[in-house]
Amino acid sequence: MIASGAAAQPARWFAGAIYPAFLGPFLAIFGQLAMAQTGANPPQASPSAPQYQDRVMAVQPADAAQDEVKSTYDSAGLPRAWSLETFADQRTAAGLPTSSLGLRANGYADTLHYGTLSGNVNLQNRNAGASTTSSTDSTFILRQIGMPFDGGWRLDNTLGMTNLPVLEMARNSQRITLTTPSMQGLNSQARQGALSVVAAIGQAGQMQGYPAAGFTVTQGNYAMAGLQNQLRRADGSWQWGAMVAQAQDVSSVLALTPTGQGRLDAQAVYLSARREWANPQSAESTYVQGNMVGSRNTGFDIAGLLNAPANGAWVEGGFSYAAHRDNWGIFRLDPGLGWLDLPMANDLQGAYWRHAWRTRQWSVETGLELLDSLSGTTPGGYFANGNARYQYSLATSFGASVSVRRYGVQAQSLQLYTQFANELGSSRAQVEMASADTGERLVRLQLDHDWTQLEALRLTTALSVDREFRPAGDSQGFGTAVNADWSIGRSLTLNQSLQGRWASGQSQYTLNAGLNWRLAPQWSLQTNVYAIQGTADLQSLAQSPLQTPPVLPVNTNDSGLFVMLRYDESAGQARAPVGGAPGSAAGRLTGSVFLDDNQNGKREAGEQGAANVTVLLDGRYAMQTDAQGRFEFAYIAAGAHVLTVISDNLPLPWGLEKEGRTEVRVFTRDTTTVNIGAIRQ
Repeated sequence: MIASGAAAQPARWFAGAIYPAFLGPFLAIFGQLAMAQTGANPPQASPSAPQYQDRVMAVQPADAAQDEVKSTYDSAGLPRAWSLETFADQRTAAGLPTSSLGLRANGYADTLHYGTLSGNVNLQNRNAGASTTSSTDSTFILRQIGMPFDGGWRLDNTLGMTNLPVLEMARNSQRITLTTPSMQGLNSQARQGALSVVAAIGQAGQMQGYPAAGFTVTQGNYAMAGLQNQLRRADGSWQWGAMVAQAQDVSSVLALTPTGQGRLDAQAVYLSARREWANPQSAESTYVQGNMVGSRNTGFDIAGLLNAPANGAWVEGGFSYAAHRDNWGIFRLDPGLGWLDLPMANDLQGAYWRHAWRTRQWSVETGLELLDSLSGTTPGGYFANGNARYQYSLATSFGASVSVRRYGVQAQSLQLYTQFANELGSSRAQVEMASADTGERLVRLQLDHDWTQLEALRLTTALSVDREFRPAGDSQGFGTAVNADWSIGRSLTLNQSLQGRWASGQSQYTLNAGLNWRLAPQWSLQTNVYAIQGTADLQSLAQSPLQTPPVLPVNTNDSGLFVMLRYDESAGQARAPVGGAPGSAAGRLTGSVFLDDNQNGKREAGEQGAANVTVLLDGRYAMQTDAQGRFEFAYIAAGAHVLTVISDNLPLPWGLEKEGRTEVRVFTRDTTTVNIGAIRQ
């Protein structure tokens, strides 16, 4: 408990949660930094204050932190770390040449009374074409996690680029999800045990991932507030939540006009209750959860008619026995249902059942959805899918997946594959066939290979040939994908990724080649050459009508050169790894968040990374994925850790299993790599 008088508590809540939620802590840290530079000692905590535990992420790699301790290291004051980057790029987007210069600052600090702080600020000056005018853009993310208050309360804040949050209960749904728009604003959450209060407000905008994380503010504003709590019982628990949200003057596909997309105001509400029972036969509990959504907006449809208010309700549950897991649900979703300005599954009623069976050799999943249109525009039908995998030996496995849609569009797809290990690594050979009553057909052969036997080189490749039959014309093409990370000594790293398809004289590709050179313990140079031509349509011909409407791919034509010079510095009490005591064993954790198109849990070369996604380490330390979906925690304590991916930031229609949580183990003086795959919802 923080030592404070009762009279000072309301002022502390105001000071912590309203104005100085970020300014106060950062000014305090800057004051401590100044005292550290002058040799002054920071204020000592009162006897009742919590004892400090070093949880800061050192910005240097584990080997440098352990083997190259600087003689000039400043150990006075609280631990802190920061980096300063200058960068320049020359690019051509949509045929228009542009150049820019920029500055980026990053910082991390742990405090006694304000929780864990982190910040990222970008300033960029851009010149377009031959014009003499220039524009200055700025983006930032400031985070504060775990500010303590009396009564066991903890406060989390995020200011800057973020997504409008939703309650955790809304993200737990098996088949029906709420979409989350991007914004620039403030997101705050207060927690006490299972009780959580969340609120957010900000300006509408669009995330950008190439070549570095960015954000473009658009017209309109968002606001939301929510409450979630849980009552634990001897035989399980009750959980409930409520959330309201509002959008004002935002652009939306729900406001179509004869001339295109319009603007709207929208309101939405979400209510949920969940009952869980402990299951002695399984680690997964038995549960039933009820959900309700209501939405209304001022948009007009393509015929010029005002959109009617819409409601949705669904009840779902799950239970396990032996090696089996079953999930079921019933739903009713009005036409035009959405979450604020974004659409979700709508004009549907019916039920679904999903079954999974796993043993040491077999993994089988099946699903059936019975569907009917509330408006009567589509005859009733179904969607069925299944996949099976058989582990023939330690080195070889076989699998197949099939999908059949008989609702609206009539379509079907089949995949057959085998995975096998060999002297050069592991390979996956796959054949895919799909067709639809629209006249579209696809046949594709693909070979993926993971060259795991190569030292100091992480290399995956993919080759494919395909034949497409479409009403607009047939085409025959081939594709390739390469992901490579090559460590040359301890100071030089090369990385390269290429995904592309060439057919009928047209090309679609994304290329990114980079170099990271540590010039000195505190200086590094990074360069990237990137090029984008078009965007491949990754949508399956046979997909579930309950799947969240996808974000349509946008054709792009962009290329350029990105150069960055970075300076790292750290100071404070003994340099300790995240989650450990000073001097304890440490290692390095790297990984990526990717779109697992074949749902095998392994990242193949042809699978895209998820950019600008937030990854939390042990619920406290936040990182953003880069344009390739990669992240890194350079210096953390050896032992068990938990990574949590915030699914709000994932692009539609992708989601995560197990609430985005992944358990990892870091070993002393070693690098642990984990790839976290998102699957289609």
